Amino acid sequence: MTDGFAMRFSEANTGAFSNTVLSLSALERHDAQPFVVAIVRPSRVDFMLANATFLKKISHSSQGLRVDNVTGSFNGSDILAEHEGIPNTPENFAVLFARHESFTWEENLERLVAATDDVVPRNARFRPTGAEIGAILAAPARFAVAMNSIEYAEAAHDLSARMEDAKPGILAAVQIDNVNIRGNAIERLITGEGNTHELGDEVRSLGDGELAIDIKTKLLDRTSAPKASNVDKVLRLLAKPESVLAFFIVGVDAKRGRVFGRLLTFLDDALIESVRVQEHWAGRDSRGVTQLSGRSWHRVFAETFEPSISEDAARRFLQDLIER
Repeated sequence: MTDGFAMRFSEANTGAFSNTVLSLSALERHDAQPFVVAIVRPSRVDFMLANATFLKKISHSSQGLRVDNVTGSFNGSDILAEHEGIPNTPENFAVLFARHESFTWEENLERLVAATDDVVPRNARFRPTGAEIGAILAAPARFAVAMNSIEYAEAAHDLSARMEDAKPGILAAVQIDNVNIRGNAIERLITGEGNTHELGDEVRSLGDGELAIDIKTKLLDRTSAPKASNVDKVLRLLAKPESVLAFFIVGVDAKRGRVFGRLLTFLDDALIESVRVQEHWAGRDSRGVTQLSGRSWHRVFAETFEPSISEDAARRFLQDLIER
């Protein structure tokens, strides 16, 4: 994880843990490092991560909670016992905190406001029409064509060249602890632009449509789970009949001073195998967000790797996203 952590002790005399733990404003000051709650019971002490990513809502004195008014406190019952199938226990803290690092405080705050006060988020759920669903489900075929296009090859070559030129800066940037600041710095080194928080750090012409490219960073010598994308934003983009979404993944081996780059479509087999939807981000007004987890997708940096799209599997994947 990181070099430091914060800890809060709380007592629980019964099996349930419903005590008020901490104010949300106090958590904000510690959310960039692991925040551990020690639950002192009569016969044992339990430990849970309680960073903002692992909170379901704000239960105590939350009236008036807004993204511009951080108020209220969370109870023990608001802390997730597991996150996407991974128990919130000490042996999993490194993996869990790596997932937490992919989200900004502002992103988690907006989710907590919506979960607490039933406020409609800024990015409302995308409700595609029949024609738009058809365009989304036709994406695997057009992505497969795009992979073999001259424009796609030029984009891959150009981004790889810019990455190589920026290599000294990238190796310096990986020393930044904050994952979002680090990712934004590397993105800026490659694109020359700041983070727009929109889907597509770079948008290029592709035939009669567009190729939207998001830049993702993976530190190969650390546990991490880069955030992939907001599901509703992806579906909104793919509903455009000529649109293609790709990730330029920057793999950094800081110990060996090596940097790798690979342009992959969003529907590449290697990415689909690794994408996990953050279920507790989904709800009435959001399908949630995705993360790249596991180690199987590391193979994309091998010289022998060949990008591929299994169109039937990709359509099933997209249908699942639509139905969430």
